Amino acid sequence: MTNRSTTSSGPQCGGLAYVEDNDADAMMIETAAQQSDCVYDLTRYSSIAGFLDHLDAAGTGETVRPEAVLLDINLPDGSGFEVLNMIRQSYSPEQLPVAVFSGGESNADLHRSYDLGANLYLNKPMEFPEYRRRIAGICGFFARLTRSREVG
Repeated sequence: MTNRSTTSSGPQCGGLAYVEDNDADAMMIETAAQQSDCVYDLTRYSSIAGFLDHLDAAGTGETVRPEAVLLDINLPDGSGFEVLNMIRQSYSPEQLPVAVFSGGESNADLHRSYDLGANLYLNKPMEFPEYRRRIAGICGFFARLTRSREVG
């Protein structure tokens, strides 16, 4: 399991866990998050096992549950769909929002993600400026959900 944290100076939207095995994509996510004005406590999990261990520990109060999850679909130790299904067995989309951020452009993946309870589905772009815009959009989406939970 690889964990890295980055912090930016923008408004806090809570801890964001992301499950991403590809180092190049992880660097793009971290750089884009640093350049956006949203993310605090960005934590990477390069495997499903590492992320699920953390989520289990959060469920027993041993550690803090993330505010939101950014989830890749194609992972070396399983499918992001399996992870999404496991998350939804314990947490509603309001309790723990999940954005699927996939390298594929399959309509089947998009529909399956929403059927399993994803709050958001976006494709990973090839160019960094668009990558940054999408990460900023995801962070803004999560921040709005967090604020609406606090108000409601």
